[in-house]
Amino acid sequence: MVEYFKTLSGRLNVYFLRHGESEGNNARIIQGRHDLPLSERGLQQAESIADWLADKHIEVVLSSPLKRATQTAEVVGRVLGLKDVHLHDGLNELDTGIFTGLTVPQIEKRFPEAWRSFQRSSWEGVPEAERISELCNRAEDLWRDLGRLFAAGQSNLLCVTHSGILQWIVKVTMAQRSWMPLVPMANCSISQFSLDNQVEAERPRYYFEWTHLNYQPVAGKEVNGNLFLDRSTGIEGGNQ
Repeated sequence: MVEYFKTLSGRLNVYFLRHGESEGNNARIIQGRHDLPLSERGLQQAESIADWLADKHIEVVLSSPLKRATQTAEVVGRVLGLKDVHLHDGLNELDTGIFTGLTVPQIEKRFPEAWRSFQRSSWEGVPEAERISELCNRAEDLWRDLGRLFAAGQSNLLCVTHSGILQWIVKVTMAQRSWMPLVPMANCSISQFSLDNQVEAERPRYYFEWTHLNYQPVAGKEVNGNLFLDRSTGIEGGNQ
């Protein structure tokens, strides 16, 4: 993707927002594409992050089609005066296969071999889960669509998404194709990608960076944004 980013000229800011706390997060289940709404706390988080985004000049709001993301996007859009939320499958959560909708204790009991495989190989070892090649393709297609919006004059974009696919949205910008290392992403955390290129200058200049990763401007209290490790208990799990 580095060479692709070099084709984009001007200043671009893309704010990737993980959805607010969902009922599934609250129940400590691996959601994947299990479609659960926001909790009351999640709705409050969305209101708070909308206030933080108010001066970022957001022009377009895109969202995963899952309820926890669209609800977050609609709350933020309403505060920002942007009523249209554009759904994009590239922002959809990774498919967590046979672990979907289960807690870690349930997985350990029902699928002990798959759980052991997950410990060694992450989602590559889970039956029916989305594979790295598919995740990379989705993430790269998303970036190209964002590039087209930028070329059409939209330079401040908000994308509401999930912790799992967001790993790959970040990783493809760094040409990485391994699950590890992970970047923890808390509910309603911000990951901001900024680009400032002068492609057509006499001396072209290219600059792009991750300005924020898992930035939590309105967390309020300590938030466990870790993807698969509950630091309070030491039990590995998933909480997308």
